[in-house]
Formats: sequence, structure tokens, C-alpha cells
Amino acid sequence: MSIDITSVYQPIVTLDGRAVVGFEALVRTCGDGPPIPPPELLGVARAQGVAADFDWRCRLSALRGAVESGYPDRLALFVNAEPVALDAPPPRDCLPMLADASRLSIIIEITERDLMGDPAGLLRAAEHARNLGWRVAVDDVGADSSSLALIPLLRPDVIKLDMALVQGRSSRETAAIVAAVAAEAERTGALVLAEGIETEHHESSARAMGAVLGQGYLYGAPDALPDFGEVQGPVRSLDLDGTVTVRAPVAVTPYGLTHSLGARRQADSTLLDAIENSLLHSAYGTGSSTVVLATVSASTGLTPARRAIFDDLAARTALTAVFDSHAAPPASGFRTVAVGADEPLALERSIVIVAPMSSVALIAVERGTAEDGTPMYDYRLTYDRHVVLDAATVLLRRIPARSAV
Repeated sequence: MSIDITSVYQPIVTLDGRAVVGFEALVRTCGDGPPIPPPELLGVARAQGVAADFDWRCRLSALRGAVESGYPDRLALFVNAEPVALDAPPPRDCLPMLADASRLSIIIEITERDLMGDPAGLLRAAEHARNLGWRVAVDDVGADSSSLALIPLLRPDVIKLDMALVQGRSSRETAAIVAAVAAEAERTGALVLAEGIETEHHESSARAMGAVLGQGYLYGAPDALPDFGEVQGPVRSLDLDGTVTVRAPVAVTPYGLTHSLGARRQADSTLLDAIENSLLHSAYGTGSSTVVLATVSASTGLTPARRAIFDDLAARTALTAVFDSHAAPPASGFRTVAVGADEPLALERSIVIVAPMSSVALIAVERGTAEDGTPMYDYRLTYDRHVVLDAATVLLRRIPARSAV
């Protein structure tokens, strides 16, 4: 793309006292002609196959403006990024700029709307950002079910509430989103930031939703950064948990994560069928931000009845995916992931359910057959959220991007 771009910056403040603790960098076109909205710019870049290059241009523009302004180290700099671009190396001629910007407190905002299109890529992007010493924010939470579903898996430092929540009327859906975000913030220490605050009433609504940070025209429009060499007074910094790291389970299958859960249980396929059905039916009531992942053992396969349940759940959840060594069923509503017949995962049958307010996993592995030939399993049923999220991470890393399915 040959379009000239520049960066403007909008302040982010504490709702208690309105102290500026950071700025979000926003891309703008410059030069002759009418301005082009950022979503349209990104759409053109994707159509031309240069999304990663364009994203790097936007990110480097944001960093350059911050460095030139003498941006304080303790002030957070929020920079938008497409997950696909975080995997792409930077242009070689920009390495000096990246070195100059390495002192900045950068928070990468995950802006991809189709978060479930490539969950494995999204996890890699978050890992890449953290390996660079950057923080992670999930943007537009509440705009769709995917952003809320992936919050516990991405472990963001900042959760940004979509402006529609702050500016709209309260509803049952709003209450569910606010409750889920509050639960995650309490579990992890993530900070909640409300976008689109334009009036005192919006600010009051943001406080009621548990936000501690705010962004919007009430505090300032996007503009050039001040010359921080001339700014008087102390600089506030975000109180972020310094121990947050990427979720990196050390196992290749879900069953490999269960050894810390105590003695294993044994069951035949009939009992496991009953437990699995109970768990799957419980997922119907957990809302559209739920992730359901299932592995099918080589000895049992996917029955028509179970396939119908997965099809139904796919229409009700953010993501339902089945990992199977058998041929994928035609025209399934759920995502299917091929498993090699000789892989350890082909011996496992699992149901992993991650919902905003709850999580559960039934994880089993084949252990021969009974005298009547019925398959036997060692299994563990756990509500330990860390184990469930690790199991979900192991499986999500195997899901190919939607375009490759």
C-alpha cells in the first residue's frame, strides 16, 4: 500500500482522579484526499495480501511518534496489532527504531474481530508479544462473543470494554458481560478499561461496570502527543501484575496435564458416555461465549447422536471443535481437526468446556478392554480452572486457521 499514514494519540486516564496513565496510538491517513477510516485501510491491505506489512507500518509510526516526543518510560503506550502481523518479522531498516522504543511500556491491543478464525495464531501472537516484554490488552470486549470467550486463554493485562456497553442501555446481556469480566479481573488482576466515555453519565456507567480506567472524548480527542520534555509534574504508571506470563502447558495432550490431580479413576465407555452427555448438555446454558473442545478416541469414533449435539452447540457457542482420527463428517457445523491414527491424542477422549463463569474437563485415555470387549479408560474429571485452561490451550494450538480448514 502506498497510502501515507501518521499516528495520533488519545489519552487513557484513571477514573479515580482522571490522571493520565497512557495513550492509545491510532492510525490516520495524511496528504491529499479525504481521510480513510482505519478498518477500510486494513481491508484494502488484506485484499492486497500485505496486512502484516501494513500493520508493521502502523506500529512503527506509533513508536516513532512516541520516541520523538520523549515519551516517559512509565507511561503506557497502547498500540493496535493484528495477530497475523505479530508473527511477522519487522522490516530490517526499522530495527534501530525498535531498539530506541524498547524502553517504552508497550501494551499490544488485539484487534482482530474474527478471533475464532485462527485461535492458534492468536495464542502465538500473545506469546510473541509477551516474549518481547510487551503487555496484552483485549479490545472491544462485548462487541461479540469471541473476545469474551478467549479472555481466560489469553490472560490479558487489560480488558477493554466496547463503547456500546458504556453508551448503551443496560440489558441482561450487558449484565452477563460485566459479570464475566469482573470475575476474570478478580481472578487475574487484569485492569478494566472502558472505551467511548464522552459524558459524565458514561463515566458513571463505566464505574458501575467495574472499570478503573477510561478513554474517550471526555478526557481528550485523538491528537499529537505533547512534548514531554516540557510537561511538568510526576508521571503515573499502570499498576499491572508483573508476574503474568503466557499460558504454556508442558504437555502434548490433555491427559498429560492430569497427573497432578491425584489417583486416576477407571470406567468403561458406557459411564464415560453418560458423563460426557451430562457435561455437553450443561454447556447449553453457559452462553455464547463458551468454548467446547472434544477429542474422539480411535476405538469409539463419533456417533450420529453425539455429532448432532456438537452441531447444535456450534450454533450456540463461540467455538465448538472436535479432534478426531476418523474421516471428518460432511457439512458439520462444528470445527473438525484431523488427528493422526498413531498419535497419542488418538487414544484420548475428552470434553473440555471453558465458559466465562465456569470450566470443566473430562479427560480419559484408553486402557485396553473388559472381558466382554468393551473399551476401558483411565479418566479424570476436573473443575480446576488452571488445568482446564491448559487443556484447552493444548487443543487450541492444533486448530488450523479457518481459511486452511
